[in-house]
Amino acid sequence: MKTYLELCEDCDRLPEYPAGCYEFLVEGYPGAFGHLIEPTVESFTWNEHWTVDHEKKTVKLLGDSFKSRTDDLQDTLTSARSNCTFKVLKRWTNERFPIYGPGRELIADIERSAAGLFGIATYGVQLIMYREDEGNISIWVARRAANKALYPNKLGVTVGGSISTGESPFGFLVRESQEEASLPSKLIHESAKSVGILTYVIASDSKSARGSEPGLIRAEVQYIYDMKVVPDVTPTLFDQEVSEMRLYSIDEIKTALDDGEFTPANACLILDFFIRDGLVTYENEVNYVQILTRLRRPLGIYAA
Repeated sequence: MKTYLELCEDCDRLPEYPAGCYEFLVEGYPGAFGHLIEPTVESFTWNEHWTVDHEKKTVKLLGDSFKSRTDDLQDTLTSARSNCTFKVLKRWTNERFPIYGPGRELIADIERSAAGLFGIATYGVQLIMYREDEGNISIWVARRAANKALYPNKLGVTVGGSISTGESPFGFLVRESQEEASLPSKLIHESAKSVGILTYVIASDSKSARGSEPGLIRAEVQYIYDMKVVPDVTPTLFDQEVSEMRLYSIDEIKTALDDGEFTPANACLILDFFIRDGLVTYENEVNYVQILTRLRRPLGIYAA
């Protein structure tokens, strides 16, 4: 059985970026947008749209507009895909992830499967739908489908997913809640409450890579929503992403956490809910401050 702090460490697996990483820069911006591991830098064929400084360990994307930067990224990735340079690009989706700069400026977008190659911040939305009966809280928990590439059959919060370019967190929440759980838009607009974010950095390993290069860095921001519902509101499975959805008591959730049934990120989402609801406090958790720090760690790169 792992401690709550160890659950945080399973999710936020890179408290510091590995030595030897290259910073992903963009011409005209002083800060980093991501991090590339050295084997990635060595494997790419960098064309005239890039400058690579091996002494300073930086990879800089040139271009002066959203379109030019996006096109240059796409050209570089298309070439790598054609040459089978990276296994992860075999998962090519044609879904676009945003790359944000300061002030939430949209700098470029990138093929979803390539996000880990550049270690950019990616974004997701998570909904925790719960009810309270005579002071007892229970949460609607989803079990991931067996055919999911990552963490098949593991447990997660009620609704969740990754945000593509052009979507806002709340707009995504409305759409995904309908697609995953058949929850009506009116209910989401009236009852879902934004309660903060979860941030963490991970590197793919033998368990999570599954057809990808190990060591690829992912910095993630999860926008969290809580939604308290009455007993007659129930989610209904709609798509094939989830195999079942069931109401769990707090004791059942604690047992599932102990048994490692939740994905690392979803375990942290549940832990964050426990803190918001006063189930985990300074008085009953010796690692309270460290846990709070790990749940919302600085990413060290631009993020929106």
